[in-house]
Amino acid sequence: MQVDPKLLDACKKNDRKAHNALYKKCFGYLMAICLRYTSNREDAEGLLNAAFLKIITNLDKYDQKIPFGSWINRITVNTIIDDFRRDKKRRENMSNADFQDVHVNTVGVDFNKASQELDAEELEAMIKQLPDMSRKVFNLYAIDGYTHKEIGDMLGISDGTSKWHVSFARKSLQGMLKEMMKKMMSITL
Repeated sequence: MQVDPKLLDACKKNDRKAHNALYKKCFGYLMAICLRYTSNREDAEGLLNAAFLKIITNLDKYDQKIPFGSWINRITVNTIIDDFRRDKKRRENMSNADFQDVHVNTVGVDFNKASQELDAEELEAMIKQLPDMSRKVFNLYAIDGYTHKEIGDMLGISDGTSKWHVSFARKSLQGMLKEMMKKMMSITL
């Protein structure tokens, strides 16, 4: 994401029109990040606004040697993690989830055919079906590239728990893909 340095300078001078222009320029990019971590658009918009406020208030700390998109991505993900930490009630509910009865069967799926016919929106919809904690850990690991240790530190869980959530998410997604393939095969037959 390229942003005109003049726009950033105007934002640093607290120019409200420049803030609005930067918000419009970054909205789609930041919304995509926020939607990966939330189950509804309203929560994503709230997180986006909180992240944008941090971006605006910390523009004087931005080093132009770093790509602007990477910088705002990091701020947005950190804002999402901070929100997660603050929401202790939701955290308690997630930690009490019982996954022992969940059985995911992944045998017999042609993943090459699935990947050819699967679009990004369908994959996003599948990821949104994952339990909140597994979705967050999976996004941090598989999409944002954090290590299990970093995820553990951010979310207050062990490395092993982080690995379990990624494994659980992968198995669940494979099961969803299998079900989708069954439906596609029954339609084409």
